[in-house]
Amino acid sequence: MAEVLVLHARLPSPVGEAADGATRLLARLPYAYRLELESRAPALRLASLAGLALLRTGAARWRGVVPDPACLEFPQGGKPRLPGGPHFSVAHSSARVAVALCADCAVGIDVEEIVDHAVAGDRLARQVASEAALKACGAGLRGYDRLQLDDDLAVAQLDATAAWLRPVELAAGSVGWLAALAPCRRVVIEAAVPEW
Repeated sequence: MAEVLVLHARLPSPVGEAADGATRLLARLPYAYRLELESRAPALRLASLAGLALLRTGAARWRGVVPDPACLEFPQGGKPRLPGGPHFSVAHSSARVAVALCADCAVGIDVEEIVDHAVAGDRLARQVASEAALKACGAGLRGYDRLQLDDDLAVAQLDATAAWLRPVELAAGSVGWLAALAPCRRVVIEAAVPEW
């Protein structure tokens, strides 16, 4: 059984200390991924960098030291990795950023803001749970048509891989789901400050 740490924060302002920290973090990322981020719109780039900063915060808890961003691996078409662990997944919405970390198995997390309360029910929950499961399985959206969810959203199946699902309460006005490739014995959810 897996133990998972979920950290979340409001997306930072594009000016001030967070923007300076994001610029420093971007400069220390592997070259190919840095180029990819630089091609994104500024708000999306900042959201991705805030997720990596939260990853550093969470990984420091597991390792006892903040990992060097240059060590991160971003295989083309694959799941990002931090050599030596933990497994991780990053998600952001228009207002929040979240990271899930686990030493035991691959994880996936997704978060979305509730824009229309009329469609915020089961449909949005299924969408967010699906995206979390696809991340845990390392498939990304390309596996969406093969993913099967239980009616109660407890387990997702992608080909021969099962992912255990659970909702995560991050903030009012958002919907979050966690997926793990092993049942979770414990999930700790905390608001955190990104480690730029």
